[in-house]
Amino acid sequence: MRDLNVDWSALHSAFQMNMPEVRCFLSLEDGRVLKVPPGDARLAQVREQSSRYAPIEAIPSRIQYQWLDDFIREVQDPDVKRRMEAAINGKGAFRRFKDILLTLPDERRRWFEFRDARMRERIVDWVTEQDVRAVNLPPWLGGPDGGESAAAVNDVVALEANEKQSTEALRDYLIAWSEGKTVDALSPLSLEKLAHAIARSFIVRQR
Repeated sequence: MRDLNVDWSALHSAFQMNMPEVRCFLSLEDGRVLKVPPGDARLAQVREQSSRYAPIEAIPSRIQYQWLDDFIREVQDPDVKRRMEAAINGKGAFRRFKDILLTLPDERRRWFEFRDARMRERIVDWVTEQDVRAVNLPPWLGGPDGGESAAAVNDVVALEANEKQSTEALRDYLIAWSEGKTVDALSPLSLEKLAHAIARSFIVRQR
C-alpha cells in the first residue's frame, strides 16, 4: 500500500461528472486527478502507463440501487414508502424513483443529502481499493478544503447563514466557471441551493 496526498476535491468532482466522454484517472504517484477530454493525446500515454493511473469509473448500478433500497427503508410515510418500493422494481427503476421525488420536495432534498453521504463513503472506500493510504483527510471528514473553488461551493451551500456572503460566493463561482477556470462540480443538493440563490438574485418588479 502506498501513501499519497489525495486531491479529494478533484476526486469528488470526477465521481460526480456526468460526461462519459471525459475520462478521469487518479495518479498513483502523487494523488492528483487527471481529466482527459476526447481527442487528448494524454489518453494514450495514460493507457501505456496503466500502473501509474487508476481509472475513475461511474458508480456501479448495483451500488446505486442499494442506495435507493437503503434510503427507502428510512422513509417514514407508509404510502410514500410503498410507492417507492413499487417504483424500483424492474427496468427503469431510477427514472421512476426520480419521477416520484419530483412530487415530494422534502424527500427529494433528503435523498440528495443521503446520496451525497453515500457518495463520499464510496470515494473513501474506492481509494483504499486502489491500494492507497491517504495521508490527508477528505474535507468532509475535517480535512483542509480543496482550494478557493471548494470554499466557494461551501459558501453557496450555506446560503441561509449569510445572504450577503452567499451572494458573493455565488458570483465568484459563476465568474470562475464562465472564465473557464477549474472549479469543482456541485453536488445535486448544492445545485438545488444554487438555483434558489439565483432565483432570489433576480427579482421581477411589477410596473
